[in-house]
Amino acid sequence: MEGMNVQTAVLLAVIVVGMVFAARRMYRVFSLKDDCCGGGAKDSSKKFKAQRVSDTNEANYKHALDLRIGGMTCEKCVENVQNAINSVDAGNVWARVDLGSKTAHILSKNALDQASVEKAVEAAGYFVSRR
Repeated sequence: MEGMNVQTAVLLAVIVVGMVFAARRMYRVFSLKDDCCGGGAKDSSKKFKAQRVSDTNEANYKHALDLRIGGMTCEKCVENVQNAINSVDAGNVWARVDLGSKTAHILSKNALDQASVEKAVEAAGYFVSRR
């Protein structure tokens, strides 16, 4: 570093600091602790407790509903939407959300109120697309 001038040293320091912050962000995204790009859930959105679906036999669910979900950008978003929907009638609802198609396939043992599902999705910070 003997022959390095001050501007080069400052530039190198800025690059190193930027790389440290980028590495921290990548770790948080890939470990699913943060959303991928700041999209998805709004800061004011409700955090839903993780819902574990114990009954995964589709034959036990008499009702089905498919919705297009907007605002999802990563697997963390998918998890948030699934938890929100599964909390609508815990134990009786099984939501499977697909990021690629941005859809939620919802199975329910009881008649399902679509408005309640939409409210839960919106409370989580996402929206139901009408398109």
